[in-house]
Formats: sequence, C-alpha cells, structure tokens
Amino acid sequence: MIDQLKKKLEELEVKKSEIQPKVEELEEKKEEEIEAVNQKYYHLIQEVTMDVEKFEKEINNGFINSYIDIVMEEIDTKRSTDEYTVTDRIKQYREEISTVEIFPKKLIEKLDKVISGEDQIEEIAYYIDDIKKEYIKS
Repeated sequence: MIDQLKKKLEELEVKKSEIQPKVEELEEKKEEEIEAVNQKYYHLIQEVTMDVEKFEKEINNGFINSYIDIVMEEIDTKRSTDEYTVTDRIKQYREEISTVEIFPKKLIEKLDKVISGEDQIEEIAYYIDDIKKEYIKS
C-alpha cells in the first residue's frame, strides 16, 4: 500500500512538472492582458481627468501669481514713499490667503515675517524666480 502511494506521489510530481510550462505561459498571458487593460483604462482616466487637472493648475498658479503680484506691489509702494510701512493691502491679502487650504504655508510664513517687521519685503522679492520654479505648475 505504501509503495502504491509512493508511485502515485511520483506520478503527481511528473504531472506537476508537465503542466508547469503551461501554467507559466498562462500566467504570462494573464500579465500581458492585465497590462493592456491597465493601459487602456489609464488613458481613459487621463482623458476624463485632464480638464479638471488643467483647471486645478490654473487655480494653483493663480494663487501663486497673486502672491507674486502683491509682493511686487508692496515693493512699488515702498519705492514710492519716503517712510515705508507694511500696507493694509498686504495684511488683508495675508489674512485672506491663509484661509485657502492649498496655499503653501511656507509662503504665508514669509509674509508673516514681513508684516511683523522681522524681514523686509525684498526678502521675498529676491526669491520670486525660485518661488515660481517651486510652486508654478506647468
């Protein structure tokens, strides 16, 4: 009885080894088909979301550009007055922009330093190009 079971066990091993190439082939085909389906739906999803992503970029860039504009306006104000004090416009801007969740906190902190007198507005203006590179999305 044990001998018969041993022979069946050997048969089982042979059968497993015989089907292994077919299993591997099917697994490979499955992966190819899954990849094709993933690619198809990736492109379909891209088409559906493209307009929303573009709109999101426009909004983000609008906020960053408004920040740059307010900084440059503040620089112009400083140039045109003998005694510079932080304008109410930049203070108001800071309060309003801080309610926008997607706006970078780092940029708000820079405004806080200017408003508190810890830094000059030029500290932001010097880095406008860096701000654009970091935050403007293309």
